[in-house]
Amino acid sequence: MNNPFLQIDNPAAWGPGSFEMAFPLVNALGIQPGMRVLEVGAGSGQIAATLAKHWRVSVVALEPWSDGIEIHTNAKLLSVENQVLAMRLKAQSLPFPNDCFDAVISIGAFEMIEDDRPITLAEMVRVVKPGGRVGIAEPMCLPAPIPDEIAELDNQTGGSFQRCFRTVAWNCNLFRQYQLKVIDSEYFSQARQWWLEYREKHLMSQTDHAPEQELILRDEGRWISLGMVVGEK
Repeated sequence: MNNPFLQIDNPAAWGPGSFEMAFPLVNALGIQPGMRVLEVGAGSGQIAATLAKHWRVSVVALEPWSDGIEIHTNAKLLSVENQVLAMRLKAQSLPFPNDCFDAVISIGAFEMIEDDRPITLAEMVRVVKPGGRVGIAEPMCLPAPIPDEIAELDNQTGGSFQRCFRTVAWNCNLFRQYQLKVIDSEYFSQARQWWLEYREKHLMSQTDHAPEQELILRDEGRWISLGMVVGEK
């Protein structure tokens, strides 16, 4: 199968590499037709809709910063409005019974939960079925100290990158702490390219993101990256 996430009309990414990372993550999760999938941090809903259409699954799409209208609109555009349910919920406390999803997916969202990642992962593990998989793909940092000038630029915008970004190894260790067997983990080799494309397409027109734009440009792949971790319950 070609990557259907790269064929989305008018893509509205909420972060770098969202659609590029989706395909390898979905494959690593082993998603099959008929599955029930939970997406944590659904953004515009385009990933949920594409997943529902091309893998023939049902998706519960959680997005705490959205009323769900955009998610359902994008699902309707692909004629999968009956397969995608948008819910305005935070993942730290999920209103679902144990073992009720076949897979849990999060793209560009888990890192934004910051210090609540452990409690959130515990909930993600609780609701996935035994043998089911939990996977994240998102901005991560490389296992090296953050360069001083990059830290300075990040501090100008509140230090969000330093608060949110963790290494692949850190996330693997967290998965193992919550009894997930790590079956796939990696940094994406095209991470810098995807960061630069995100900067050009989504940040260049926003003057309040000037320090972030400069950070992405000057980092040169020394610290910021994109990674994936998949674990099995």
